[in-house]
Amino acid sequence: MTNYPIAIELTAWVELGLNQYEVTLGEVSKVTVKRTDDVLHSRELTSSEAESLLKAIQSVTVPVTQELPENPNHKPVSSYELIIESAHFSLEYNWEDVDAQSSKAFDSVIDLAQLIKGIGKF
Repeated sequence: MTNYPIAIELTAWVELGLNQYEVTLGEVSKVTVKRTDDVLHSRELTSSEAESLLKAIQSVTVPVTQELPENPNHKPVSSYELIIESAHFSLEYNWEDVDAQSSKAFDSVIDLAQLIKGIGKF
């Protein structure tokens, strides 16, 4: 069986700042962290980090949410876009912190996003 690389992109808009995390899982796994288009840092992942990411990807479930009623008190502070791609699949998720607070449906993608952000801090 042939293994294909997996590419993950996490874009986070938080407090008017844009952070982007690019992760490649393959023969050489690495993470790159950018702010806007400037690369802040890049490094290879440890085998433990790559394994943790693969487990998190395997546990991702497709979030299905209900439309939230209009409420002027619910203003999103952050929003996220998570893209997971390989040769055989492409998944894209978009959510705001308001969505995450109102439903457990986003828990698996939020867990993966938090893992990526944690790995990106070094």
